[in-house]
Amino acid sequence: MVFALGAASVLGYFNTKLAKLQRLQLGSVLNHSDAGSGAAQNYLLVGTDSDLGLNSSDPAVQGRGAVTGARSDTIMILHLDPRSNKAALLSLPRDLWVTIAGTGTQAKINSAIEVGGPQKLIETIQQNFGIPINHYVEVDFLGFKKLVKAIGGVPIYFSTGFRGIPHTAINITAPGCYTLGPDDALAYARTRYAEYQATPGDNNSWVEDGTADLGRISRQQDFIKKALARAVAKGIRNPQVLNRLVNAGLGAVVVDQNLTIGNILDVGSKFKNFDPQGLRTVELPVDFLTVDGQSALQLHQPDAQKVLDLFKGLDPNVLGPSSVSVDVLNGTGRYNEATNVTTALQGAGFQTGPPGDANGVTGADSLIRYTAGQEAQARLLARYLDSSVAFELQTGSTAGAATSSSASSSSITLITGTSYKGVLGTPKAAAAVPGPTTTTSTSTTSTSVAGPTTSVAPSETTTTVSGFVPDTPPPGVHCG
Repeated sequence: MVFALGAASVLGYFNTKLAKLQRLQLGSVLNHSDAGSGAAQNYLLVGTDSDLGLNSSDPAVQGRGAVTGARSDTIMILHLDPRSNKAALLSLPRDLWVTIAGTGTQAKINSAIEVGGPQKLIETIQQNFGIPINHYVEVDFLGFKKLVKAIGGVPIYFSTGFRGIPHTAINITAPGCYTLGPDDALAYARTRYAEYQATPGDNNSWVEDGTADLGRISRQQDFIKKALARAVAKGIRNPQVLNRLVNAGLGAVVVDQNLTIGNILDVGSKFKNFDPQGLRTVELPVDFLTVDGQSALQLHQPDAQKVLDLFKGLDPNVLGPSSVSVDVLNGTGRYNEATNVTTALQGAGFQTGPPGDANGVTGADSLIRYTAGQEAQARLLARYLDSSVAFELQTGSTAGAATSSSASSSSITLITGTSYKGVLGTPKAAAAVPGPTTTTSTSTTSTSVAGPTTSVAPSETTTTVSGFVPDTPPPGVHCG
């Protein structure tokens, strides 16, 4: 994605070709922040498990049985920041247990696209994690193979044997350099259950890699870096080479209706010299749990929130939503408003207490009550509200006024006003929210944030599962 955009920036005659990209009409679900202003953009990259267009004899079709339709087999968010010329890639595990947007029910995140297509997946990500999605890019099995073929395969050095389960998926039996063609590359990228040789070259030393989807994520991220490096090595910045890749991409990739030629060329011009090794790959820390007899994953907090904040454009060294606790009270009398606002704030990364009702109805302004030392937190909350806002310093004599017993003395209290419309995915500029002056220094340490809940306790906790990932070639060995 980075290099397809970057190289296209110097080739004006690709305008006509890029106009032929397959597009999805996603309505208003995408965040429409202005990329032309230099703001960072998030691209949702989805690999579906659709085998549409493949022959029945294709290896990717074998063993699928009666599987039909498409699920989001791979979910990644590419964060491009033109101001710093940096790019980061976040993988969301397909088994992550979340609330599916608009349903009120919880399920694995990869089921969202089955429930309501790409729109539902985008809404689910934005509501659960507070990460704004600006553009959508989708590729299926056939498209993936076309792109791998266009760059002549992806070279990978395996320091030991590696094979998928079943072994027909991919079977590396000895150490060495292997250039994975379309079939093997797809099998490698999709392998969730794998084995590797504890002793290189020894067929009696196979060990199961028990990391499942987490190990696959690590291998996929490594694969993307190697594929980008391969594209550069093949001469992607050469018009003739790029022409072949773009021709392959036109039939392999589906994008949203808002991704214009101007967007592509603008971003590309800023990333045309990007080094693949500069791509920062990020994995979410998670906990294992079991729900209704099936294994799943949930975010491990507060560590996960620190990762999510990076993709919301928040500097981890300054105050973020995960550092702010909010109690929401319904000040309008509108049905279920405090509960809905609480859920929305959780999605934006705030900590929240139980929702409640205010003692009396407020006016148009939503009221933010804070105590001395919470000025910065109050202003940050105001930046996330699509509402006119008033601030009120909460002292001992006013702490109980216009609040219900659910409010916590350690939290900021938000009382909704009639102008309240929702919680923003991207906060307003700090200058747009005149607020209280800081009276004391405030802590910027991240703490836990409310997230997906389940009645089943996690059976095991981990924050650093990476599984088997091929090593770099040893000195003197050039691979690709």
